[in-house]
Amino acid sequence: MIKRLQHYWAISIFTVFFLPLTVSLGFWQLDRADQKQQLEANLAALEQPITLTLGQDLLAGSLKNLQRVTLNSRFIKPFIWFKDNQVVKGKVGYDAVGLIHLGTDLLLVNRGWFASYGQREPLPKIDWIDGEVSLTGRLVNVQANPYQLGVDVYTDQYPQLVQSITPPEVAGHLKAVIEGTLLPWVLMLDAPGKATLTPHWRASSISDAKHLAYAWQWFGLALTLILLYVYRVFYSPIDTKKVN
Repeated sequence: MIKRLQHYWAISIFTVFFLPLTVSLGFWQLDRADQKQQLEANLAALEQPITLTLGQDLLAGSLKNLQRVTLNSRFIKPFIWFKDNQVVKGKVGYDAVGLIHLGTDLLLVNRGWFASYGQREPLPKIDWIDGEVSLTGRLVNVQANPYQLGVDVYTDQYPQLVQSITPPEVAGHLKAVIEGTLLPWVLMLDAPGKATLTPHWRASSISDAKHLAYAWQWFGLALTLILLYVYRVFYSPIDTKKVN
């Protein structure tokens, strides 16, 4: 047996390295699946929208992230941002993000997606929503994109094209031009309405079932690696002659 192991030292090193790796990746995918199941449970628990009355202040600690809410408000002119490179059903477009008052505070509202048809200079125009409108969606604590190329430079020209839009980034710009504290969420509209374009936001792009499938693929690869190693090193009749 020692001679066979010495003869197949390269295969042994390969197996010792990749077997723990494949098993670890399998358990990582199982952990990701569990996280997605917890996320789906949280979304279901927060599915029923809470109605916010006109003029009601929204304290940052009063609602949970991903809570659905319904409120009435007005979009504040001229603030509108187009979030670049948004793809829906294979078509490239923009997300339209506006700004509303919520009591004495401010809140960003993602109205959804619309097709750009390659128009960038000048930027396309969308209908402005005048008057008070009913808005329903989820309050999402949007994080900065770590893979963003460059930094968005906010100006006073609207509509304004940006790569991403998060409350902390916008707050510094708005502080100098409008009164009110910008709340730490973006309201992602998800119900039909006068202000809603094409909703496409999802809490996750991969389901728990897909993570489970990936996990079993990694475990299957690990099992295959074990079987091939055992056969090659200990039972290969051709190599038995060479070794002995």
